[in-house]
Amino acid sequence: MPKTKVQLGVVAALLTTLLGFSIAYMLGESTQESEAILAARKDPNADERLEQARGLQKVKKWAKANDLLRALADEGHPVAMYHLARAYKYGWGVDTDLETARDWLMEAVRYDYVYRGETAYEIGRLYQQSIGKDCDSIAVEWFEKALTWDFQKAHVQLAYHYRYGLGVNKDVDRSLYHYEQAAIASYPTSTIKYALWLLKGGSGIEADDEKAHYWGRRAANGLVTKANDGSGSASKTLGRLYRDGVFVKMDWFESERWFRRSARLGDVGGMHELALLLLQDPGDEGRSKEGVEWLRMASELGHGGAVTDLGRLHLKKLLGLPDSEAIGLFERGVALRHPGAMEELARLLAEGRLVEKDRARALKLSRDGAKLGHKGAQSLLSELEAQAQYSPIETDKS
Repeated sequence: MPKTKVQLGVVAALLTTLLGFSIAYMLGESTQESEAILAARKDPNADERLEQARGLQKVKKWAKANDLLRALADEGHPVAMYHLARAYKYGWGVDTDLETARDWLMEAVRYDYVYRGETAYEIGRLYQQSIGKDCDSIAVEWFEKALTWDFQKAHVQLAYHYRYGLGVNKDVDRSLYHYEQAAIASYPTSTIKYALWLLKGGSGIEADDEKAHYWGRRAANGLVTKANDGSGSASKTLGRLYRDGVFVKMDWFESERWFRRSARLGDVGGMHELALLLLQDPGDEGRSKEGVEWLRMASELGHGGAVTDLGRLHLKKLLGLPDSEAIGLFERGVALRHPGAMEELARLLAEGRLVEKDRARALKLSRDGAKLGHKGAQSLLSELEAQAQYSPIETDKS
């Protein structure tokens, strides 16, 4: 697996450019359909060459695949543009380059072609995973556009945005609508989230045990099928279900088996979950060391939770890790928009521990984490706001 370079500067630059082009591309009527047809006429073997490139990707012959995709993309073949963009996004045979990935996606989405909806979705994901003004609202626009082009997975992300009020006003009814549509469209991981919400209730809805178990069992069956077909994401979610005993019988051995399968398939969330499971037995040095290695791998691949948990290990000086690296990891977690990192860094800033005290930034970080629904950040926000009533933040710069 190529080692991903996390390029926060690239992300920031990406946002600026995306903000300039997003609306124009979304609302423009020109799809360049004639150019797509023209490209096919120039090379009657374009589809055959594309299949060859996809075959090379499947056996991880990245360089040859990318050469074919780039040639086809330069000729105006939008499917090649889409797959080349994914290569740059995930670092398949090239250094991860979000800006180049963006450029190819933005070009491809102008065409009326089979992956147009998925292309809009991928652009939305780039916004969603970035920081900057209006990123969430623009992500929502792209997800809505993906739905107009019949890419049903956009329901998954829209459910999340409306549930937490990210880029839109919080709307429980609309969130539930999108969750149910994602469930009907057979996206099992999202369906599990929907079923858990129904099971526990809260955030404006009453618990519905019968409906929760209907969707939960249906999703669990779908996850097994997808996991056996090689889905790392489905394997990860199955691991969680067996760990927690939700909709299946609790079984930690099965949980670890599915987490390992997910991690080996390259799912960064699976790597994170496996790491946490291994680290739960501090008396077993071998498992603990393996857990740290999986945590580092997921962190290097940009998983916000892994970055945050690695920072926590450093902060507590566990397993011989130095606390001097904790601040840098939490800063990186904040840049990845992980609410746990926001809380951890906010606490350190409020206390002036390992970093210069800055209560104003601590307050902002705790507020940002609270908006994302993080209970620790919500609790810290209440503490800091109460303290601010007696000690004005402006005077706390000495």
